[in-house]
Amino acid sequence: MKKLLLVGMAVLWSVAAVANAAEAATTQESGPLADMKTTLDLTYTSKYIWRGFDLLDDASAWQPSANFDFGNGFSANVWASYSGGSGNEEMSRVNATQYNYTLAYSGTYADTCPWKTNYTVGWRYYDFIDNATRDYDLQEAFVEFAMPELIGGGLVPRGAVYQMWDSKGGGENDGSSGTIYAMGVGYGFTLDQAPELPMTFGWDIVYNDGTGGGEDLDIDNDWSHMVWSLKTSFTCPLTGGKITPGVYFQNSFEDTVNNEDELWGMVSYALTF
Repeated sequence: MKKLLLVGMAVLWSVAAVANAAEAATTQESGPLADMKTTLDLTYTSKYIWRGFDLLDDASAWQPSANFDFGNGFSANVWASYSGGSGNEEMSRVNATQYNYTLAYSGTYADTCPWKTNYTVGWRYYDFIDNATRDYDLQEAFVEFAMPELIGGGLVPRGAVYQMWDSKGGGENDGSSGTIYAMGVGYGFTLDQAPELPMTFGWDIVYNDGTGGGEDLDIDNDWSHMVWSLKTSFTCPLTGGKITPGVYFQNSFEDTVNNEDELWGMVSYALTF
């Protein structure tokens, strides 16, 4: 019942926001939601790697989402993950379907200074819809930031803090509460041979203070992993949507998070209106 209520609230809020935005657009030139944008995205990933953890044991996943940007800094997002395989001798993926619901606010601090900071603060609920809320569901509060003017030359330092806790006490995910810290850098560039394909290189390193394990997995406090990424994006000539392919490699340091390095690729198609 709780899961149905959460889904219902998210759907109703989204529908109300879309209706209000449409009304504002048709009745006046400007309004509180007149600048609202909706982005529908479909992503395919060859592995579902989440903050170092290989959640589907090398299986692929389809991950659709809907993002509602209200034009005033606030946004809402509904995201899902569906396993691309049913399972193997190591694990079953039949009940691995996951929905995430996110509410966030984005802004900029010190807009005219070298330490200009773009930030997002928010709350996220992890809903494993085919499993008991007490045993699987999680929540988090988070802040993500980037400083695009600090270094220059296309280098953008970035970081994030995620404070997680289990949705209900006394379940199998007792012990999942804790903090995950990430920091890294992005670098944007273009190749002379393909100037129409802007490239983004990324490097991030993550410290896990013991969260994400639950009763059956004791996560050590340590630097858990670092990720290297390279992606580009281009406009689909047929629909006008954005296609973004990328490749990722993870060096895993902490065996209680992941005992092997990971290589995976992903591609997404996004349409904004």
